[in-house]
Amino acid sequence: MRKILNTIYNTAGALAAAGIVGITLLILAQIIGRWVGVIVPSVEDFSGFMLAGSSLLGLAYTLRHGVHIRVSLLFQFLPEGIRKVTEISSLILATLLSGWMSWYFGFMTYESWLFNDISHGYIPVALWIPQLFPALGLVIFTIALVDDLLVALSGQKPSYLVAEELEAEEINAEERY
Repeated sequence: MRKILNTIYNTAGALAAAGIVGITLLILAQIIGRWVGVIVPSVEDFSGFMLAGSSLLGLAYTLRHGVHIRVSLLFQFLPEGIRKVTEISSLILATLLSGWMSWYFGFMTYESWLFNDISHGYIPVALWIPQLFPALGLVIFTIALVDDLLVALSGQKPSYLVAEELEAEEINAEERY
């Protein structure tokens, strides 16, 4: 099960990275097109779609690798027991919020498909297609939060704490040399 989940998280991260590369290529094409007098239609629309998808598809990957922005300054000064309760409480709240957002985005995507919503750019796009990627990213993020919550409830360290500790050890090892 761990291997399947890690594959899902890493695939979502790779798709997020591919979206960022796609944005870069679209904007580069637009810049070059302007130099030679060619208009590349709907670059802003497709870049926006890719940005939303990439931002939310990358959430689970960044959480699992400890590169999510966390406010951990206060945690380090808390006693161990209070720190664990605070960590679990934060994971519960994040899971609930992410689950609600996943449901909302999924329902919005379903409604766009049901009503055949189309974008209003130069190139019309069925809106459920670009909405599917942020919805999928939120579902995967919710799964990652539940995963880390279950790990924390079992008394082990969540993935992001393990990743942060490994990074701190690597930095300390580099400073010694």
